[in-house]
Amino acid sequence: MALKRAFYRTGDAICDEVLGLLEKFANETLAKQDKFRLGVSGGSLADILCEGMSDLRSDFSKWQIFFCDERVVPVGDKESTFGVFKRDLLANCDNIPESVFFPVNTSLEVNEAAAEYERTLRQTFGLEKPEDIPSFDLLILGIGPDGHTASLFPGHPLLEEKKKLIAPIDNSPKPPPKRVTMTLPLINNAKVCLFGAQGGGKAEMLKVTKKRIVADRDTSLPVTLVDPPKGELIFVACDAAAALIEGDPFKRS
Repeated sequence: MALKRAFYRTGDAICDEVLGLLEKFANETLAKQDKFRLGVSGGSLADILCEGMSDLRSDFSKWQIFFCDERVVPVGDKESTFGVFKRDLLANCDNIPESVFFPVNTSLEVNEAAAEYERTLRQTFGLEKPEDIPSFDLLILGIGPDGHTASLFPGHPLLEEKKKLIAPIDNSPKPPPKRVTMTLPLINNAKVCLFGAQGGGKAEMLKVTKKRIVADRDTSLPVTLVDPPKGELIFVACDAAAALIEGDPFKRS
């Protein structure tokens, strides 16, 4: 179980809270070490980061930004998560260098892309032993209506992956089918896992997630399997997403 759990309700939107926590963790980390290592996700969370990240007060030259998952499509494709950051963030600001991003090489076949990204990850973190697992300072993760996070889907064999840190998937139930994704051993070794939930479409799954995390964990539901034993687990939800949850779900009785 995570050392610390927190649930934040944010009113109509989660953007200010997510960006505020990102700035807080980045600067707290850089006060103690040389690099801030971040994992980002696509969808509405990418939109939030692209809109507000350049306004944060931090030394971006010391950031290293990886992708929790990526669709194996060309960067110019609308489905590319790095493409979103390249188009909507990097093209519109001059204080975040593109060199801080570590994109997946999506020109490769999906298995090769995953293997290369794991090698890049290990080299960047300076890991030599195959059993070593990097510890990200912060992972920003989404919650799918079906309970998926990154590109880990309910009931998929990748939920049982124990050795690979980055895995290929060529049969994603959500298009496009070919993706690479962080696996649970890597995700659960993070110092902080932050979930963002925006909109009423996430309400039912957030209610289920709360129940499964606090009480009977559902091993087929990816989002409930994220619980870093040495780190923090944070949920940030707008009022609509949190509508079916009463009070603080993590408050000890």
